[in-house]
Amino acid sequence: MRAVIAARNRLAATIVLIFLASFVQGALPTPATDDPDAALRQAVGWIQGVKQLGTEYDYIMTARVRLLFFWAGRDDVGGGYIRRGVSSDDPSTEVFQLVMGSDPAKAPRGINRWGAATEVVHHHPEGSQGAGDGAFFGFMKISKGSSVSEMERELARDGQGGGFLFQAIINRSDAGGAVSKVVPFSNRQDFNLHQLDSAVPAVWERLLADEGITHRASGVPSQDCIKESGFLSSVSSLIDAGMHSAKLPQKACYAYNGALYRMTLAKVRSIPRRVVHLSLNNREQSYERTYEHLLLIQFQNLNQTSKEKIEFEMLVGTEGALRGVPVQITYQPNWWFQVVLNLSTLSTRDPAQPAGSASSGSLPQ
Repeated sequence: MRAVIAARNRLAATIVLIFLASFVQGALPTPATDDPDAALRQAVGWIQGVKQLGTEYDYIMTARVRLLFFWAGRDDVGGGYIRRGVSSDDPSTEVFQLVMGSDPAKAPRGINRWGAATEVVHHHPEGSQGAGDGAFFGFMKISKGSSVSEMERELARDGQGGGFLFQAIINRSDAGGAVSKVVPFSNRQDFNLHQLDSAVPAVWERLLADEGITHRASGVPSQDCIKESGFLSSVSSLIDAGMHSAKLPQKACYAYNGALYRMTLAKVRSIPRRVVHLSLNNREQSYERTYEHLLLIQFQNLNQTSKEKIEFEMLVGTEGALRGVPVQITYQPNWWFQVVLNLSTLSTRDPAQPAGSASSGSLPQ
Protein backbone atom coordinates (compact mmCIF):
# COMPACT_ATOMS: atom_id res chain seq x y z
CA MET A 1 0.00 0.00 0.00
CA ARG A 2 2.84 2.42 0.84
CA ALA A 3 4.41 1.68 -2.53
CA VAL A 4 1.13 2.46 -4.28
CA ILE A 5 0.71 5.76 -2.39
CA ALA A 6 4.32 6.74 -3.14
CA ALA A 7 3.83 5.95 -6.81
CA ARG A 8 0.68 8.09 -6.92
CA ASN A 9 2.50 10.99 -5.27
CA ARG A 10 5.36 10.75 -7.78
CA LEU A 11 2.81 10.67 -10.59
CA ALA A 12 1.03 13.76 -9.28
CA ALA A 13 4.36 15.57 -8.82
CA THR A 14 5.37 14.81 -12.39
CA ILE A 15 1.98 15.97 -13.73
CA VAL A 16 2.27 19.32 -11.96
CA LEU A 17 5.80 19.91 -13.27
CA ILE A 18 4.88 19.13 -16.87
CA PHE A 19 1.90 21.47 -16.79
CA LEU A 20 3.82 24.36 -15.28
CA ALA A 21 6.66 24.01 -17.79
CA SER A 22 4.15 24.52 -20.60
CA PHE A 23 2.07 27.05 -18.72
CA VAL A 24 4.04 29.59 -18.97
CA GLN A 25 4.90 30.51 -21.32
CA GLY A 26 -3.00 61.39 -20.49
CA ALA A 27 -0.03 61.78 -22.83
CA LEU A 28 0.08 60.05 -26.18
CA PRO A 29 1.77 56.61 -25.94
CA THR A 30 5.34 56.18 -27.15
CA PRO A 31 5.29 53.94 -30.26
CA ALA A 32 6.93 50.65 -29.32
CA THR A 33 8.90 50.34 -32.54
CA ASP A 34 10.19 53.98 -32.51
CA ASP A 35 11.84 54.15 -29.10
CA PRO A 36 11.98 50.70 -27.43
CA ASP A 37 13.58 51.89 -24.16
CA ALA A 38 10.97 54.61 -23.65
CA ALA A 39 8.18 52.19 -24.59
CA LEU A 40 9.35 49.64 -22.02
CA ARG A 41 9.63 52.29 -19.31
CA GLN A 42 6.09 53.36 -20.13
CA ALA A 43 4.88 49.75 -19.96
CA VAL A 44 6.41 49.35 -16.50
CA GLY A 45 4.64 52.54 -15.40
CA TRP A 46 1.31 51.25 -16.69
CA ILE A 47 1.70 47.95 -14.84
CA GLN A 48 2.83 49.63 -11.63
CA GLY A 49 -0.22 51.89 -11.82
CA VAL A 50 -2.69 48.98 -11.67
CA LYS A 51 -4.98 49.27 -8.65
CA GLN A 52 -7.42 46.90 -7.02
CA LEU A 53 -9.72 45.32 -9.60
CA GLY A 54 -13.45 44.81 -9.28
CA THR A 55 -13.92 41.14 -10.21
CA GLU A 56 -12.03 38.00 -9.18
CA TYR A 57 -12.50 34.35 -10.17
CA ASP A 58 -10.67 31.81 -7.97
CA TYR A 59 -9.75 28.35 -9.29
CA ILE A 60 -8.72 24.89 -8.04
CA MET A 61 -6.20 22.97 -10.15
CA THR A 62 -6.43 19.28 -11.07
CA ALA A 63 -3.66 17.49 -12.99
CA ARG A 64 -4.08 14.16 -14.82
CA VAL A 65 -2.36 11.64 -17.09
CA ARG A 66 -4.05 9.03 -19.26
CA LEU A 67 -3.24 5.43 -18.32
CA LEU A 68 -4.44 3.38 -21.31
CA PHE A 69 -8.22 3.62 -20.98
CA PHE A 70 -8.69 6.03 -18.06
CA TRP A 71 -7.35 9.22 -16.50
CA ALA A 72 -5.36 9.22 -13.24
CA GLY A 73 -4.26 12.23 -11.26
CA ARG A 74 -4.90 14.41 -8.27
CA ASP A 75 -7.26 17.26 -7.41
CA ASP A 76 -6.44 20.43 -5.50
CA VAL A 77 -2.67 20.51 -6.11
CA GLY A 78 -2.75 24.24 -6.73
CA GLY A 79 -4.87 26.95 -8.23
CA GLY A 80 -4.93 30.68 -8.62
CA TYR A 81 -7.16 33.46 -9.83
CA ILE A 82 -8.23 35.66 -12.73
CA ARG A 83 -9.01 39.32 -12.01
CA ARG A 84 -10.32 41.94 -14.40
CA GLY A 85 -11.69 45.44 -14.36
CA VAL A 86 -11.32 48.98 -15.70
CA SER A 87 -9.12 51.73 -14.36
CA SER A 88 -10.81 54.02 -11.85
CA ASP A 89 -8.78 56.87 -13.38
CA ASP A 90 -9.53 56.07 -17.04
CA PRO A 91 -12.63 54.06 -18.05
CA SER A 92 -11.05 53.37 -21.46
CA THR A 93 -8.27 51.36 -19.79
CA GLU A 94 -8.97 47.66 -19.18
CA VAL A 95 -6.88 45.43 -16.92
CA PHE A 96 -6.51 41.63 -16.74
CA GLN A 97 -4.55 39.68 -14.13
CA LEU A 98 -3.85 35.97 -13.89
CA VAL A 99 -1.96 33.88 -11.33
CA MET A 100 -1.87 30.08 -11.66
CA GLY A 101 0.35 27.25 -10.44
CA SER A 102 1.10 24.63 -7.87
CA ASP A 103 0.78 25.31 -4.16
CA PRO A 104 3.78 23.87 -2.25
CA ALA A 105 1.54 23.42 0.79
CA LYS A 106 -0.67 21.03 -1.24
CA ALA A 107 1.40 19.64 -4.10
CA PRO A 108 3.40 16.40 -3.65
CA ARG A 109 7.00 16.97 -2.53
CA GLY A 110 6.22 20.66 -2.03
CA ILE A 111 6.47 21.40 -5.76
CA ASN A 112 6.58 25.15 -6.41
CA ARG A 113 6.01 26.04 -10.08
CA TRP A 114 3.80 28.97 -11.00
CA GLY A 115 3.31 31.95 -13.25
CA ALA A 116 1.58 35.34 -13.19
CA ALA A 117 0.54 37.85 -15.82
CA THR A 118 -0.88 41.38 -15.86
CA GLU A 119 -2.14 42.99 -19.05
CA VAL A 120 -3.17 46.63 -19.42
CA VAL A 121 -5.07 47.76 -22.53
CA HIS A 122 -5.62 51.45 -23.39
CA HIS A 123 -8.51 51.30 -25.85
CA HIS A 124 -8.67 53.71 -28.75
CA PRO A 125 -11.75 55.94 -29.17
CA GLU A 126 -14.69 54.21 -30.80
CA GLY A 127 -14.35 54.10 -34.56
CA SER A 128 -10.53 54.35 -34.67
CA GLN A 129 -8.29 51.60 -36.00
CA GLY A 130 -6.95 48.84 -33.75
CA ALA A 131 -7.85 47.58 -30.30
CA GLY A 132 -5.50 49.95 -28.48
CA ASP A 133 -2.05 50.13 -26.93
CA GLY A 134 -1.10 47.53 -24.36
CA ALA A 135 1.45 46.44 -21.79
CA PHE A 136 2.00 42.89 -20.55
CA PHE A 137 4.01 41.83 -17.49
CA GLY A 138 4.81 38.18 -16.87
CA PHE A 139 6.55 36.60 -13.89
CA MET A 140 7.22 32.90 -13.45
CA LYS A 141 9.20 30.27 -11.62
CA ILE A 142 11.46 28.91 -14.37
CA SER A 143 10.85 25.33 -15.47
CA LYS A 144 12.51 24.07 -18.67
CA GLY A 145 12.17 20.29 -18.43
CA SER A 146 10.31 18.70 -21.32
CA SER A 147 10.16 15.08 -20.10
CA VAL A 148 9.43 13.22 -16.88
CA SER A 149 13.12 12.49 -16.19
CA GLU A 150 14.14 16.10 -16.89
CA MET A 151 11.42 17.36 -14.58
CA GLU A 152 12.54 15.10 -11.74
CA ARG A 153 16.18 16.19 -12.15
CA GLU A 154 15.09 19.82 -12.19
CA LEU A 155 13.13 19.37 -8.96
CA ALA A 156 16.14 17.72 -7.30
CA ARG A 157 18.37 20.69 -8.25
CA ASP A 158 15.86 23.31 -7.08
CA GLY A 159 17.52 25.69 -4.63
CA GLN A 160 21.01 24.27 -4.97
CA GLY A 161 23.66 26.97 -4.78
CA GLY A 162 21.43 29.12 -2.60
CA GLY A 163 19.23 30.52 -5.36
CA PHE A 164 15.91 29.85 -7.07
CA LEU A 165 15.44 30.68 -10.75
CA PHE A 166 12.73 33.09 -11.90
CA GLN A 167 12.01 34.98 -15.09
CA ALA A 168 10.23 38.24 -15.81
CA ILE A 169 9.05 39.79 -19.08
CA ILE A 170 7.67 43.20 -19.98
CA ASN A 171 5.97 43.61 -23.36
CA ARG A 172 4.72 46.87 -24.92
CA SER A 173 2.46 46.60 -27.99
CA ASP A 174 0.75 49.01 -30.36
CA ALA A 175 -0.49 49.12 -33.95
CA GLY A 176 3.04 48.88 -35.31
CA GLY A 177 4.09 45.78 -33.37
CA ALA A 178 5.70 45.15 -29.99
CA VAL A 179 8.94 45.40 -28.07
CA SER A 180 9.74 43.17 -25.09
CA LYS A 181 12.48 42.44 -22.60
CA VAL A 182 13.06 39.11 -20.84
CA VAL A 183 15.16 38.97 -17.67
CA PRO A 184 16.01 35.64 -15.95
CA PHE A 185 17.37 35.97 -12.42
CA SER A 186 18.17 34.04 -9.26
CA ASN A 187 16.66 34.86 -5.88
CA ARG A 188 17.47 33.49 -2.44
CA GLN A 189 13.78 33.30 -1.48
CA ASP A 190 11.62 30.73 -3.26
CA PHE A 191 8.49 32.83 -3.81
CA ASN A 192 5.22 30.92 -4.26
CA LEU A 193 1.97 31.86 -5.99
CA HIS A 194 0.66 33.51 -2.80
CA GLN A 195 3.64 35.91 -2.64
CA LEU A 196 3.37 37.79 -5.93
CA ASP A 197 3.12 41.18 -4.21
CA SER A 198 6.39 40.47 -2.38
CA ALA A 199 8.16 39.13 -5.47
CA VAL A 200 7.33 41.86 -7.99
CA PRO A 201 9.28 44.78 -6.39
CA ALA A 202 12.50 42.82 -6.87
CA VAL A 203 11.86 42.73 -10.63
CA TRP A 204 11.29 46.34 -11.72
CA GLU A 205 14.93 47.50 -11.50
CA ARG A 206 16.06 44.45 -13.48
CA LEU A 207 13.53 45.11 -16.23
CA LEU A 208 14.66 48.75 -16.60
CA ALA A 209 18.40 48.02 -16.38
CA ASP A 210 20.68 47.01 -19.27
CA GLU A 211 20.51 43.30 -18.44
CA GLY A 212 18.11 40.96 -20.22
CA ILE A 213 17.23 40.15 -23.81
CA THR A 214 15.18 42.55 -25.94
CA HIS A 215 12.99 41.41 -28.85
CA ARG A 216 10.93 43.30 -31.41
CA ALA A 217 7.99 42.09 -33.45
CA SER A 218 6.29 43.92 -36.28
CA GLY A 219 3.69 43.06 -38.84
CA VAL A 220 0.15 43.74 -39.93
CA PRO A 221 -2.57 41.17 -39.10
CA SER A 222 -4.68 39.78 -41.91
CA GLN A 223 -8.00 41.47 -42.61
CA ASP A 224 -9.97 38.65 -40.99
CA CYS A 225 -8.03 38.99 -37.72
CA ILE A 226 -9.08 41.28 -34.84
CA LYS A 227 -6.05 43.23 -33.60
CA GLU A 228 -5.66 42.79 -29.83
CA SER A 229 -3.00 43.88 -27.34
CA GLY A 230 -2.06 40.50 -25.88
CA PHE A 231 -2.99 36.96 -24.89
CA LEU A 232 -5.48 37.79 -22.13
CA SER A 233 -7.34 40.45 -24.10
CA SER A 234 -7.49 38.07 -27.09
CA VAL A 235 -9.11 35.37 -24.95
CA SER A 236 -11.61 37.90 -23.60
CA SER A 237 -12.45 39.17 -27.10
CA LEU A 238 -13.05 35.66 -28.45
CA ILE A 239 -15.21 34.67 -25.46
CA ASP A 240 -17.38 37.70 -26.25
CA ALA A 241 -17.58 36.57 -29.88
CA GLY A 242 -18.67 33.09 -28.79
CA MET A 243 -21.28 34.51 -26.43
CA HIS A 244 -22.77 36.55 -29.27
CA SER A 245 -22.89 33.60 -31.70
CA ALA A 246 -20.41 35.15 -34.11
CA LYS A 247 -19.71 33.30 -37.33
CA LEU A 248 -16.78 30.89 -36.90
CA PRO A 249 -13.86 30.85 -37.06
CA GLN A 250 -13.12 34.14 -35.29
CA LYS A 251 -9.47 35.23 -35.01
CA ALA A 252 -7.54 37.64 -32.79
CA CYS A 253 -3.92 38.64 -33.44
CA TYR A 254 -1.29 40.11 -31.12
CA ALA A 255 2.49 40.58 -30.90
CA TYR A 256 4.47 39.19 -27.97
CA ASN A 257 8.15 38.57 -27.18
CA GLY A 258 9.40 38.95 -30.73
CA ALA A 259 6.66 36.92 -32.42
CA LEU A 260 3.23 37.38 -33.94
CA TYR A 261 0.41 35.21 -32.63
CA ARG A 262 -2.98 34.30 -34.07
CA MET A 263 -5.62 32.99 -31.68
CA THR A 264 -8.62 31.29 -33.26
CA LEU A 265 -12.04 30.64 -31.81
CA ALA A 266 -12.43 27.26 -33.47
CA LYS A 267 -15.65 25.85 -32.03
CA VAL A 268 -18.57 26.76 -29.78
CA ARG A 269 -21.02 24.15 -28.51
CA SER A 270 -23.92 24.32 -26.07
CA ILE A 271 -23.66 22.15 -22.94
CA PRO A 272 -27.09 21.82 -21.24
CA ARG A 273 -25.75 20.55 -17.92
CA ARG A 274 -22.40 19.69 -16.30
CA VAL A 275 -21.73 18.25 -12.83
CA VAL A 276 -18.20 18.63 -11.40
CA HIS A 277 -16.81 16.64 -8.45
CA LEU A 278 -13.41 17.27 -6.82
CA SER A 279 -11.62 15.85 -3.78
CA LEU A 280 -10.21 18.76 -1.79
CA ASN A 281 -6.77 18.45 -0.24
CA ASN A 282 -6.83 17.65 3.50
CA ARG A 283 -10.56 18.34 3.76
CA GLU A 284 -13.34 15.90 4.52
CA GLN A 285 -15.94 17.73 2.44
CA SER A 286 -15.90 17.36 -1.31
CA TYR A 287 -16.36 19.97 -4.02
CA GLU A 288 -19.48 19.63 -6.12
CA ARG A 289 -20.92 22.06 -8.64
CA THR A 290 -23.87 21.65 -10.99
CA TYR A 291 -23.95 24.06 -13.92
CA GLU A 292 -26.62 24.54 -16.54
CA HIS A 293 -26.73 26.30 -19.92
CA LEU A 294 -23.00 26.48 -20.63
CA LEU A 295 -20.95 27.06 -23.76
CA LEU A 296 -17.93 24.90 -24.55
CA ILE A 297 -15.47 27.25 -26.30
CA GLN A 298 -12.39 25.81 -28.03
CA PHE A 299 -9.31 27.91 -28.83
CA GLN A 300 -6.17 27.46 -30.93
CA ASN A 301 -3.18 29.78 -30.44
CA LEU A 302 -0.55 29.81 -33.18
CA ASN A 303 2.93 31.33 -32.97
CA GLN A 304 3.22 32.51 -36.57
CA THR A 305 7.01 32.63 -36.31
CA SER A 306 7.77 29.17 -34.90
CA LYS A 307 4.48 27.57 -36.09
CA GLU A 308 4.04 26.12 -32.59
CA LYS A 309 0.35 25.73 -31.72
CA ILE A 310 -1.38 25.15 -28.41
CA GLU A 311 -5.04 24.30 -27.87
CA PHE A 312 -7.27 24.79 -24.85
CA GLU A 313 -10.96 25.00 -24.05
CA MET A 314 -13.28 26.67 -21.57
CA LEU A 315 -16.72 26.01 -20.21
CA VAL A 316 -18.36 29.43 -19.94
CA GLY A 317 -21.53 30.39 -18.13
CA THR A 318 -24.33 32.12 -20.03
CA GLU A 319 -26.66 33.31 -17.24
CA GLY A 320 -26.69 35.52 -14.17
CA ALA A 321 -23.44 36.12 -12.28
CA LEU A 322 -21.70 33.42 -14.36
CA ARG A 323 -22.44 34.96 -17.76
CA GLY A 324 -19.15 35.08 -19.67
CA VAL A 325 -17.22 33.53 -16.76
CA PRO A 326 -14.98 30.48 -17.40
CA VAL A 327 -16.21 27.91 -14.87
CA GLN A 328 -13.75 25.30 -16.14
CA ILE A 329 -10.52 25.68 -18.14
CA THR A 330 -8.90 22.61 -19.74
CA TYR A 331 -5.43 22.44 -21.29
CA GLN A 332 -4.29 19.20 -22.90
CA PRO A 333 -0.99 19.55 -24.81
CA ASN A 334 -1.01 15.89 -25.90
CA TRP A 335 -3.17 12.78 -25.72
CA TRP A 336 -1.84 11.61 -22.33
CA PHE A 337 -1.58 14.78 -20.22
CA GLN A 338 -4.24 17.22 -19.05
CA VAL A 339 -4.70 20.02 -16.53
CA VAL A 340 -8.11 21.33 -15.45
CA LEU A 341 -8.92 24.52 -13.54
CA ASN A 342 -12.35 24.62 -11.86
CA LEU A 343 -14.00 27.76 -10.56
CA SER A 344 -14.02 27.89 -6.78
CA THR A 345 -15.45 31.32 -5.96
CA LEU A 346 -16.45 34.49 -7.77
CA SER A 347 -16.33 37.85 -6.01
CA THR A 348 -17.19 41.35 -7.13
CA ARG A 349 -16.73 44.71 -5.49
CA ASP A 350 -16.57 48.41 -6.23
CA PRO A 351 -12.87 49.21 -6.93
CA ALA A 352 -13.31 52.46 -5.03
CA GLN A 353 -14.10 50.51 -1.85
CA PRO A 354 -11.32 49.33 0.49
CA ALA A 355 -9.97 45.82 0.33
CA GLY A 356 -12.07 43.30 2.23
CA SER A 357 -15.38 44.67 1.03
CA ALA A 358 -15.87 42.02 -1.65
CA SER A 359 -19.12 40.09 -1.90
CA SER A 360 -19.39 36.55 -3.20
CA GLY A 361 -21.28 35.95 -6.41
CA SER A 362 -24.08 33.45 -6.77
CA LEU A 363 -22.50 30.06 -7.52
CA PRO A 364 -24.29 26.73 -7.78
CA GLN A 365 -23.50 24.23 -5.03
